[in-house]
Amino acid sequence: SDVLEDMRVNVHAEGSERVVWYKERFLSDDEIIEHIVDNETSTLLWTIHRPKRGWYIRVRAPSFPPGVFISLLPIPQTSPYHTEAALSFACRTNLPAAPASPPSRTRPSLITNFSIDSDATLTNGSRDSMHSYPPTPPQGPSIVVNPPSPRSVHAKLDSVSLSPTLRSQRRPAPPTVQSAVTHFVLTPHSHAHIPEPVQQVSIFTRLMSVIKNNAPSHSYSFTLSPIPSAPLPASAPAPPTSPASEVEPALIAGAEAGAGASASTSDGNPLTPVPLLTFHDRTPVWTAHCNSGLIELDERQVRVLGVEPAFYVALALTYLEFLQEREVRIVLPCHPYHPER
Repeated sequence: SDVLEDMRVNVHAEGSERVVWYKERFLSDDEIIEHIVDNETSTLLWTIHRPKRGWYIRVRAPSFPPGVFISLLPIPQTSPYHTEAALSFACRTNLPAAPASPPSRTRPSLITNFSIDSDATLTNGSRDSMHSYPPTPPQGPSIVVNPPSPRSVHAKLDSVSLSPTLRSQRRPAPPTVQSAVTHFVLTPHSHAHIPEPVQQVSIFTRLMSVIKNNAPSHSYSFTLSPIPSAPLPASAPAPPTSPASEVEPALIAGAEAGAGASASTSDGNPLTPVPLLTFHDRTPVWTAHCNSGLIELDERQVRVLGVEPAFYVALALTYLEFLQEREVRIVLPCHPYHPER
């Protein structure tokens, strides 16, 4: 495939000239392929695939199995999130584990240590065994009537604390990860310029107002927001997973419930999405074939969802190019559209 050097897009850290990620374009026989690369390590993070003829947008990671991708799709007009030029996508995410219950404080420390030793030993074997290790000591009057002396208790604690193996096994096991599907929406921000009302305006002012209000918008600002999930009744089954969203949970870790919890707005609508990413277009007026802007990420939502920021950046750069090409098709409806140009 051939690489187009003039199609490279750099993403800098704010207030710095250091390039964090960059996007470069390649042409294959049938597709336009764009690479999102980590500049410091030259690691390929994501690829975006579009056909030379026709239309689709598919996002893949190098570790995805063959035929697995994330598709950007138009939003149906019947959807409450439908706006002109809006796109949506869905990906498999991870739900945060429920907080672990605090350990009981009523047990003596000696018995607690025995419980930890038993759990750590069972993790290396099968928990379906019919016996426990260490074996339960036989019941006898000496255990009930004569508790261990303080000296023996301290000796046991010292032996446990001096054992590096037991120290490492005492660490809590990582929580079990549960997967779900989170839906996102990409929405453009395009508003016509409305001049302030004045008492008397000249013909030239009115003419410029008409031009500004009817000219195609040169602002490509947009937002990327997770769609909050509506709570399902207790008897309702879980929604099926679409094949296009079957991606690796380890790469795209998130929380569908967490996104919904953060979607409270002033209008009181629980289903109003809160932007996770906002692109502010700062391209100077009358600038052609060149765009610049600021990508703003909501760090709190990023931490909750657990998705690497490069994933959102890849989708933002892809959607920005989609808006640019869409405006070209609107301005020149009679001009044949060739994506490879």
